[in-house]
Amino acid sequence: MLGCAGGWPAAGRPCSGYLVSEGETRLWIDAGAGTLAELLRHCALAAVDALWVSHLHPDHCADLGVVRNALAYGRARDGRPLPVLGPPGWSRWFDAAVPDTEATRTAFDARDLEEGHTALAGGLRITPFAVRHGVPTFGCRVESRRAVLAYSADSAPCDALVDLARDADLFLCEAFLSLSAREPGGFETVMTPEQAGATATAAGARRLLLTHLHPDADPVAAAARARTTYAGPVDVAAPGEVYR
Repeated sequence: MLGCAGGWPAAGRPCSGYLVSEGETRLWIDAGAGTLAELLRHCALAAVDALWVSHLHPDHCADLGVVRNALAYGRARDGRPLPVLGPPGWSRWFDAAVPDTEATRTAFDARDLEEGHTALAGGLRITPFAVRHGVPTFGCRVESRRAVLAYSADSAPCDALVDLARDADLFLCEAFLSLSAREPGGFETVMTPEQAGATATAAGARRLLLTHLHPDADPVAAAARARTTYAGPVDVAAPGEVYR
């Protein structure tokens, strides 16, 4: 767990970012604010096989700019571009936001995600699922010969979440609406812990790990709420923790 705060960081808690490893393969999922510094506690950028960006909200992609700098100017991969998979058009968005497109071309091998089009990173098979978040957003199902990880990205409840988490060994699921039982505003793009639990139940996931909580939320209370709709093991993500 590189970071797990939803919306914006909290003290000691960067935004969304996760490092998945299988053997020598390393997949970085989401580069939210503060996650590059946490990644470097565990491995060098040279060891990362691919970076997956679920969508273009800053709490999931803000560190892309500093990753680009480390690769282009710091030569953190000795000139080898890092494959970056993101929503359609993400590289044009990045070019408009971050100067020096030549440096970006040196740093990134830009690829667009497509519904159902599986990508391979070393020993990992990664399948994108378009979810419900108001902007193009892709959750992912990461499979190896030994286990399945499902990641919701940010999403309101939808059929795609159930499909991506079907029989997963670990379902990493956002629950931003965790500050109170019902936040005002009628959000239809994120979930409560109860909805995350219900999705895990519908999918038959073996373990639920809540992430992307509101920075002011109580993790213990969020887990208790998820247990009202899901009977399996429930944990709440925290930076530095490892789940096998």
